Amino acid sequence: MLPDRRQTSCAITLLLVLGGVSCVMAADIDDLSITKQGRAYQVQMTFGVTASVDQVVAVLTDYGFPDRLDPDVTKREVVNRHGEVTRVRTESRGCIFIFCRDISFTLDITVDEGKIQADVVPDESDFRSGYFRWSISSSDYGGSYIVLDTIMEPDFFVPPLIGKIFIRKMLRQKILATAENLEEEAAREPAPVMHRN
Repeated sequence: MLPDRRQTSCAITLLLVLGGVSCVMAADIDDLSITKQGRAYQVQMTFGVTASVDQVVAVLTDYGFPDRLDPDVTKREVVNRHGEVTRVRTESRGCIFIFCRDISFTLDITVDEGKIQADVVPDESDFRSGYFRWSISSSDYGGSYIVLDTIMEPDFFVPPLIGKIFIRKMLRQKILATAENLEEEAAREPAPVMHRN
């Protein structure tokens, strides 16, 4: 029995969101792993870019231009700030084949010295749980080395017809496109000014 449009639409939502908080191939991809753990999907990737740590962080925390890393993002807004936590709501519109869906999720984001942690706010998202962890450090060649670890657990049924292999393929394409966009956008950021004593 074929899944109905709602079930297929929910699966598409998962594919679209896991692509990006939030890269072919100017970015130097060292490793990319996509696995399923129960109902959750995990993406782990390490890659290098030519931009500095400050430039990469500036792009990843630029909430004013929602489609900078992902053209499917239609809106991104800061909901509030509490101490060092910034709550950001993201909305996007995505289509796979003839199926389209509007999706949204809210993240609580903290930034500290090249580390960005973004935790899903379940009551305001289409996901039961999840997080994005970015770790950006200086590389030996003057650019940055980036480690991304993401887990997202959907709050909807993913029909077996979509299949684990299909989801992994779509996630891989989306993640690689995000990495590529990050490389390009970070290179456009002004380089940090070095102050002399």
